[in-house]
Amino acid sequence: MPELIWEGKDAVINYHHSLPVRELKIDQHESLNPEPSLDDNLIIEGDNIEVLKSLIPKFASKIDVIYIDPPYNTGNENWVYNDNLNSPQIKSWLGNVVGKEDLQRHDKWLCMMYPRLVLARELLSESGVIFISIDDNEVHNLKKICDEIFNEENFIANIIWEKKYTRSNDAEWFSDNHDHILCFAKNKNNFTLNSLTRTEKQLAAYKNPDKHPQGPWKPTPLHAKSGTNSNEYIFQNGVKWKPPTGTYRRYNDDALKALEENGEIWFGKDGLSIPQRKSFLNEVKEGVTPVTIWKHEEVGHNHESNSELKNLNLNGAFNNPKPTRLINRILNIASHKSSLILDFFAGSGTTGHAVLEMNKEDGGNRKFILIQQAEESEEASKQGFKNIFEITTARIRRCIKGVETAKDPNLKEGLGGSFTVVKLGEALHLNTLFLEKNLPSYEALASYLFYHTTNQALSNVTENTSHYIGKTENYKLYLIYSTDKEKLKHPDYALSRSKLEQILKDCGNGYQALIYAVTIYVDNKSIKSLMEKEKYTKKPIICQIPYQYLQINSANVLNNLEDSED
Repeated sequence: MPELIWEGKDAVINYHHSLPVRELKIDQHESLNPEPSLDDNLIIEGDNIEVLKSLIPKFASKIDVIYIDPPYNTGNENWVYNDNLNSPQIKSWLGNVVGKEDLQRHDKWLCMMYPRLVLARELLSESGVIFISIDDNEVHNLKKICDEIFNEENFIANIIWEKKYTRSNDAEWFSDNHDHILCFAKNKNNFTLNSLTRTEKQLAAYKNPDKHPQGPWKPTPLHAKSGTNSNEYIFQNGVKWKPPTGTYRRYNDDALKALEENGEIWFGKDGLSIPQRKSFLNEVKEGVTPVTIWKHEEVGHNHESNSELKNLNLNGAFNNPKPTRLINRILNIASHKSSLILDFFAGSGTTGHAVLEMNKEDGGNRKFILIQQAEESEEASKQGFKNIFEITTARIRRCIKGVETAKDPNLKEGLGGSFTVVKLGEALHLNTLFLEKNLPSYEALASYLFYHTTNQALSNVTENTSHYIGKTENYKLYLIYSTDKEKLKHPDYALSRSKLEQILKDCGNGYQALIYAVTIYVDNKSIKSLMEKEKYTKKPIICQIPYQYLQINSANVLNNLEDSED
């Protein structure tokens, strides 16, 4: 596969590895949930590349659908490159607006997008899919880097969205009436594209003028583009039929005879017209296959999205927000009722709005994760907000609680639901763990250690007396830890013989125990004695934090440690 090369690629291709994981800290005051948690709908404030990296310990391979609407790089968006990499070339880009006359604007855009898409792929489930809105300025470059990151074999479609309902007669060349939405699966073989529900117009095509017992039908041709038989056929009523030149019969003589005898051939109202087969509504699949051209009548247009924001008293806050119906179409074809949906260029919050709307419509329990930087803007200031993040949060809050002046009855009543606001905490650097002023939460450290060890996300964990945090096929993991430094000095937070015995009983012989602890009061002799006494066959792996955790970073290392002697 040809590789796209641009200025700065060497610096960004592995940039995501150098980023630290930061603790996800719940902002209870800003959350719309009396018991906020990381299992709620999440609105996260921060630079999206830092947030994406910090989501991985909990959400790696857990996201079902990603939709993003990144900067189109038109030269008129005033976006700024701000990834502070250790590269003289890229450092010279920092803080400068990327304008139309910038000869390196395509390089900068690619350097910004590439590491974010790499992290996005890591967050996608094995059956997950990503949709990316873009226009003609960067669609060619975006397709090439997505081919590289997701593998070109996992390309699903380039969807064309008709974003305007009228032409622009003042355009210099063509009236720009469309955007692209590129769609890639993480693994195309695992992804299932949902059918769309038939519209009223599509259903109206099925009628039953002859009151056939099978119900409504529509006429379909008896010929096909390929085949071997183009002979004439004479029906029992004397009508002669031959497929048009260049086409072939779809059915042989026996099949045509059976169709006619069952009343499944339509000869028109006069009974002598060109015969067609009756295709019955009860025989076709429940929905219709999505197409790659999305008309504004079906999924909305730019002006519609402005009206939606006006309904929420947020009119004028964004130049080109996406309509909710557009995101609803994506959710219809790619999600299920319990899907987890991510948008890391959240902007006006349309994705969250669409998720809430769809849940109310079908009783689903989809969850969203919205990521937005606290970026100041003139538009936000005009609306009385400090930054765009505040607008994102305000929209979702108003969608949930309702807006009394809204014309849309659903928005007037409110869609229901909740959300938890999350901010980024300190970076989790275990080698300097106890030098930090505040220690990371039990959940944050457990998730970090579990992912570091197993390359799997830890869905949910809370501090408990058994110290158990999660398991893989062969291992059970335990963490003895507290955020209170004084507690950590107490014998109750040390791995003693009695605590090890408790853990091994919880673990059982079906798994091997991997135990993280700050203080360890057991040695090889006492471990061996305990194993013989209790007939344990698998020696526990004990890792002192923060000093030894780097020894354990994959299943292969675990396997090596299993047979090693201290």
